[in-house]
Amino acid sequence: MNDCKVKVLGICGGIGSGKSQACTTLVENLGCWAHIEADKLAHQVYNPGNQAFTAIVKEFGSKILTKDNEVDRKQLGEIVFSSPESMKKLENIVWPYVKSEIENIKKSYEKDLELPNDKSPILVLEAAVLIDAGWQDLLDGLWAIKVPHEVAIERLQSKRGLSRDEAEKRIMAQKSRRGVGNVEEEVENGIVSGVISNDGPLSNLEEKLSDALKNKSFWYS
Repeated sequence: MNDCKVKVLGICGGIGSGKSQACTTLVENLGCWAHIEADKLAHQVYNPGNQAFTAIVKEFGSKILTKDNEVDRKQLGEIVFSSPESMKKLENIVWPYVKSEIENIKKSYEKDLELPNDKSPILVLEAAVLIDAGWQDLLDGLWAIKVPHEVAIERLQSKRGLSRDEAEKRIMAQKSRRGVGNVEEEVENGIVSGVISNDGPLSNLEEKLSDALKNKSFWYS
């Protein structure tokens, strides 16, 4: 039994910012214990038999199901992306489920798993929607990964094969997310505890993250 106090470090940022790379670096190179990807937890919502799956079908109807009784995510996407009200309804189902899963994962690390000698008791939680979803109470710190607009465009074109127009649309679609389009405001309000600029090579990012881990001002008090 471990029974140690585990910190949760939230990482947010827009598409192309490099937040996934930051999380990987924190765990693989800088000694954080594990990387929790909220998107992967959210995908579990669509598994038949899941309580959230039942709620989604009840809300949106059997028209979103395939012949194999699975959620047709393309069909559901067409509904929610064309209606902010529908998107909000889906988020109200998905986000509480994901939060509960994150809490369970943290408890598991605190109670059931042995901390390796080369690791610190810090779980890195990656999610673009951390603030919108209201998960700040799970966190001991929240860092926003920032990148200049043109750098994000170049990354999406080179790494994901997107056209410039496609990249622009995806970036702009996230601008309304808290902690993406209004980082300075979230810092002023004490929600974002640190900002990491990721506009250079990986070695620069690792150095900035290493410094931030040791900087008390990058954590909540």
